Amino acid sequence: MPEIIAETARLILRTEAPGDLDRWMEVMNTPAVRKHLGGVQERHEVEAGFARKAAGIAKDGYSFWHLQTKDDGQLIGQCGFGPIEVDAAAPLLQGQMQVGWSIAESHWRKGFAMEAARAVIELAFTRHGLDQLYAQTSNANLASWQMMEKLGMERVRELDYIDPEYPPEENPTIVYRLTREKWYA
Repeated sequence: MPEIIAETARLILRTEAPGDLDRWMEVMNTPAVRKHLGGVQERHEVEAGFARKAAGIAKDGYSFWHLQTKDDGQLIGQCGFGPIEVDAAAPLLQGQMQVGWSIAESHWRKGFAMEAARAVIELAFTRHGLDQLYAQTSNANLASWQMMEKLGMERVRELDYIDPEYPPEENPTIVYRLTREKWYA
């Protein structure tokens, strides 16, 4: 039985449920959704990602949670936070908490990512007592960094970096930050 972490007007943020892996492979592991995330993955890679999420939740009480719509109970993505663990990132970023999201293409431009991100940010600052959150994306991922700005995050250009794990068109990785003080201002 999945654990419900939070609810919004239209979403349930929860841990993994039976059937999530197959649904993920169908709606989340697509060229469109994975365009700025390193491309479509093999099933074993998705399974490993699910295992990392579950381990993070068990160990720390947070990770990237599954997003389920309230109206039809369908898995439509993920949103959460966890440590930055990218070798190419600046030492200052290593281990800092980052918020992130991904949504199934059929649910793009409906406000689900924003709704989920707001709930996760609130959890990070209240339940988990964080003072700041980072977010990072490819400079090419216009929708993602525009949403970061709508969330009140500020660009930290001096922390941008080239990630050799991604092709040139997905570089540089750009970095945003949100403090708890700004969130509540």
